[in-house]
Amino acid sequence: MSDFYIPSWDEIEKAMLHVAEEAVDSGFVPEVIVAIPTGGVVPSKLLKDILNIERIRYIEIKLYKNVGKKDVKPVVKSVCVDDIEGKDVLVVDDVADSGETLEAVSNVLSMFNPKSVKYATVYIKPWARKYPDFYYKIIDKWIIFQWDKWDVVREIPEVNVDNKEKYLEIERKLRETHYSRK
Repeated sequence: MSDFYIPSWDEIEKAMLHVAEEAVDSGFVPEVIVAIPTGGVVPSKLLKDILNIERIRYIEIKLYKNVGKKDVKPVVKSVCVDDIEGKDVLVVDDVADSGETLEAVSNVLSMFNPKSVKYATVYIKPWARKYPDFYYKIIDKWIIFQWDKWDVVREIPEVNVDNKEKYLEIERKLRETHYSRK
């Protein structure tokens, strides 16, 4: 896969301001944000601050094993959604690719009896089965987010991202000290 989209930090900030404005303009102001780690953590924090929301909760769910390689179905790894019963909840992720993750999260959240649930992502793919309620832009490429780029570089070293040489230098130093993560 060589067709990537690499948004800047500035674009991410603009995107989250756009998503927040969409939510407010629709009349939906959440009481709780549920982030989908890892990709939804940074967008969730930005929305938390923009919308002045007190709490972020988490549902860790994985669909992708590696760049462009999906698992058969989303796998729920952990759930931390205490005290959402009767609350308006905004679920936040970085991208809605297939929509399967959002569908799985919807099933999990239904067990906790929230008042309402809406979904927000930075981007969506045009082929997603489930579109979020709020999003910034439709992108048909693999997105390399600033918070994920080192994972991508480890997998696809030829990808062109900012600060790659410094990262590779650190990675080399780690290998030289016999440090290994498996």
